[in-house]
Amino acid sequence: MELTAQNILHSIEQGKLEPFFRIAALFALFLALAAIYFFIQFAGLRHPDAMDQAQIARSIAAGNGFSTKYIRPLALWQLERSGKSMPQGNFPDFSHQPLAPYINSFFLALAKDHWQMNPLDIVYVCDRLIILSSFIFFLLSAVVFYFVGRLLFDAKLAALGTAAIVLTDLYWQFSLSGLPHMIVLFFFSLNCLFTIFAFKVRESNPALLWLWLPLAALALALATLAHGLAACLFLGWIIAAFFLFRQNFLPLLLGAFLFLCALTPWLYRNYQVCGNPFGISIFTALDPGNQPELKIMREFGLDLRAGARGLRSKIQDGIINQASKLFSFLGLNIAAIFFFASLLHRFRSPITEHFRWLLLAMWLSIFLGIAIFGVGEDPVSPNQFHVIFIAPFSYFGSAFLVVLWNRLDLDSYFLDFLFRLGILFLVALPMLFTLILLKPPRIHWPPYVPPFLAAFSHWYKDHEVLCSDMPWAIAWYANRKTILLPDTPRTLSRINDYRVLGEPVTGLYLTPLTGNQPLLSQIYKGVYRNWAQLITRPPNTQGFFLKSFTPLPIAGECILFADSERWLLRSNQ
Repeated sequence: MELTAQNILHSIEQGKLEPFFRIAALFALFLALAAIYFFIQFAGLRHPDAMDQAQIARSIAAGNGFSTKYIRPLALWQLERSGKSMPQGNFPDFSHQPLAPYINSFFLALAKDHWQMNPLDIVYVCDRLIILSSFIFFLLSAVVFYFVGRLLFDAKLAALGTAAIVLTDLYWQFSLSGLPHMIVLFFFSLNCLFTIFAFKVRESNPALLWLWLPLAALALALATLAHGLAACLFLGWIIAAFFLFRQNFLPLLLGAFLFLCALTPWLYRNYQVCGNPFGISIFTALDPGNQPELKIMREFGLDLRAGARGLRSKIQDGIINQASKLFSFLGLNIAAIFFFASLLHRFRSPITEHFRWLLLAMWLSIFLGIAIFGVGEDPVSPNQFHVIFIAPFSYFGSAFLVVLWNRLDLDSYFLDFLFRLGILFLVALPMLFTLILLKPPRIHWPPYVPPFLAAFSHWYKDHEVLCSDMPWAIAWYANRKTILLPDTPRTLSRINDYRVLGEPVTGLYLTPLTGNQPLLSQIYKGVYRNWAQLITRPPNTQGFFLKSFTPLPIAGECILFADSERWLLRSNQ
């Protein structure tokens, strides 16, 4: 039997159709997994940044420009601090990079008739469109990385590494998240491809470096326009490239110039809008915690000196946090983690050798960037950028494992096939666990119940202003302007009394995001202590300007405070 199987495998491998079989098998595998994740595993968006960027994309598609309905108190402070006038209509966003919302706006524009969520829908149609965009960029990234693997190694190892990429559950989870990482992954893959082309022509035709190195830099510029943290990729790339191309550094200078030119229009736009070219996302570096946004964005003011003093300890904690969770941040991918072992092996190809160290420099730069800006505990989080290195790491890790296997000198196609299949099985274990053992939720509760959130679009008019501990969800599912719960009720009263946004605040929606926090450490003594009277049950509205309130589904764990009993409109719907 082994002899027969070996002969079959050998004949396929030596045949002219072998490349077609490999590519067709990889494509079929991707489509099959995409269908499973899209139709069975997907239960709607669940990440704040994904919903936030999605509602910005919808504003673009509606012709309202790069504007947002998710208002951060820190954004109001930034406008006031820089002397800018407070927008009374469309509120410009200056917390996100533009590329992902603009790309997603194209998909949302195809379904304008479905922007209003149907109360009977479990999964919002527009959620699926955002995910479709991620899947397309994931597929394009896998295709580009396949050719990267062929250039670095050979066709067999390229197929093995690409299969490892497609079988990595974390990539699919990021695709389902709606975060911009798949767009970043695509431009990162182009950067890898163009850099390898540059290595290939460095000796034979150095004039072509004026093409490939600037293109590699531009690819990282587009990645940075999708996610600001990708600027760290460029920092690591340009430093390593100057060492590796030190005899041809002028094309690198052109690449650096083009990188800055590509970013300048957006930096200038931010400066014109809010007085800070980096918007307000840059301030997350000053947040003392390891979460990338929420706490600092609730404040109507910022002590820059105090934040700078705590930066050193934050970086130390960030380094320890990443080191302890590195395997999970790399998707529990056994091939990817062996990249670090491959650093001890000397590959025959000089291009493979040099590219490996450039890749390491980019990863170390990202490692430091994540430590500065913070990353959550969840492997699927906005600043979790280790995930994009799973792809190139998988090729080097797989190559290292194959080198160790070949040293056994077994000379059997069948055993070689089983060995490679074993690598893929270990890589796919987290995916098998997800697909077979974990039952996907119907909705992401707590705290999201999209059909009930969509009801706010009936209770409130488009110009009215709400406040919530999860404004990104109301902005996305109800399309209503919502302020992030400020640090204190006094701040909210100020925004209401002075009509900062041109309208009074007519509703406050609190969810399990605040209600399920530890009672003593977080609600009475922690970050939500100023809101304890409204978070606890029954609430105490004495001294609060929104007197009416009602519990809302599920099981009354959400509560709405309002200027009137707007929920009575439910009977008229």
